[in-house]
Amino acid sequence: MTSRFHGSASAVIFTLSLLIVSMTLWAGQLRGQSAVSFQTEDGWRIDASLFLPERPLEVPMPGVILLTEPGWIDRTTFSGYLATHLAELDVAVLAIDFRGMGSSLGKKDFVLFSEKDMDGFRLDIKSAIKFLSAQKGIDPSRIALLGTGLSAHYAALEAAGNPAIKALVLLSAILDEESREAVGFRMDLPVLSIVGKEDKKRFQAAAEAFASSKSTDSDFLMARGHGTSMFSHTAGLEEKVVKWLESNLKALGNETEVTFRSEDGWTLRGSLRMPGGVKGDAKVPGVVMVHGAKHDQQTYYELAQSLAKQGIATLRFDWRGKGQSIAEGKGLYGVNMPSEESGNVYLDAKAAIELLASQQGVDSSRIGMIAATAGTGNALRAAYGDQRIQTVVLLTSNAAPTGEAKEFVATSGKPIFAIASTEDINYGRGSLAEETRRAHSFSNSKESELLLYDDAGRGSEMLKTKPELERMVLRWFVEKLGSQKPEKGKEDVSQDRR
Repeated sequence: MTSRFHGSASAVIFTLSLLIVSMTLWAGQLRGQSAVSFQTEDGWRIDASLFLPERPLEVPMPGVILLTEPGWIDRTTFSGYLATHLAELDVAVLAIDFRGMGSSLGKKDFVLFSEKDMDGFRLDIKSAIKFLSAQKGIDPSRIALLGTGLSAHYAALEAAGNPAIKALVLLSAILDEESREAVGFRMDLPVLSIVGKEDKKRFQAAAEAFASSKSTDSDFLMARGHGTSMFSHTAGLEEKVVKWLESNLKALGNETEVTFRSEDGWTLRGSLRMPGGVKGDAKVPGVVMVHGAKHDQQTYYELAQSLAKQGIATLRFDWRGKGQSIAEGKGLYGVNMPSEESGNVYLDAKAAIELLASQQGVDSSRIGMIAATAGTGNALRAAYGDQRIQTVVLLTSNAAPTGEAKEFVATSGKPIFAIASTEDINYGRGSLAEETRRAHSFSNSKESELLLYDDAGRGSEMLKTKPELERMVLRWFVEKLGSQKPEKGKEDVSQDRR
């Protein structure tokens, strides 16, 4: 389902697109509802409605693109539902008329479309994402798609390959094998699948979409009616969808790249994520994420997002000689570092604690740490004597802690959560499960816990091989750091609104 065009033509189309955008939208100045338009890669003009918060915001906001059901209803259906409500929550909304429909009638009426013509809906969605992402004040890394009927098929295909899409809502979805597989392709993509309980033609597709999703934040709702009409027939449905989008999109907050220095002069690079939806001057707890010897900060990408949804700030970073924290000209990289350098990685973890604790929106008295393999000893040593550290999660200790690391475990009274897998043997060190067990045995906290799998792998890899482990880690940090976990209502919404 692709469309091809020549490079020269695309350049002309892109220029025209910029001209139309400049004529129809004064970026950053619009508030409320505005009529806008943009062009697709194959030259089709798409009309849309842009809904923005009434007040300017200090931080970039997420965006939601609302897609109607082709051949059924136009974008005005969203003016009474979702769009205004989301804008009031500081979420930008773009509702579009697909090619051949509504005011995007253009070259050809939808009723005359061939299957190949309908493949162009994917281009409409791509262009809508590009348009919304380019607007001033929008966070291009936090976009959600809501697809209805046939548009749900194209929304799923786009979401599978676009990491900027952070949530997907499917109303009365029409899906084929390709789009069903697309729903489950990304483990980090939550899906909300909604269908009318009498809509037997779409019920199976909706259930299969939910079942295909690997995200623990996915949900399935039964309502009354079909497509967007479900909002008028089902009391509480709109509120449920808005709350779900707020939890899975807005709560992700903003992630910024940071640079900081260890006390012995290493320049370190990381990613700081502050959760969204924090009210007033409230401060949130934070977690420092220390990777293992064979990984870098990306190993915690999904976990950082999940922690943000729980109202917890995170700092994941590359320690010295790893990822982006490479000392140019020193010839030092990863495991090739001499022992005197690798032995000072704990200083990188200490610097990360300082940076996270110093953030204005972070409660410096509620800091946790998570560390994997070779990072475990460094994290524990960095925590020694630091009263701000309330707990540490260990993902496979490659060696039982010694020195200051052991002192922290044995004397601080802070609980640790130690996880390993019994089949994990390092032939130079022996059983890493046994090393992890020893680390746990040193703890003087009655709240410390040990979890041993039989087939989970090693370190941060266990978060992927055992999906339930992420939920356990999230619950641990919520409980030990005192985060206000957002409620996920499960009440029945299949009521008639009359």
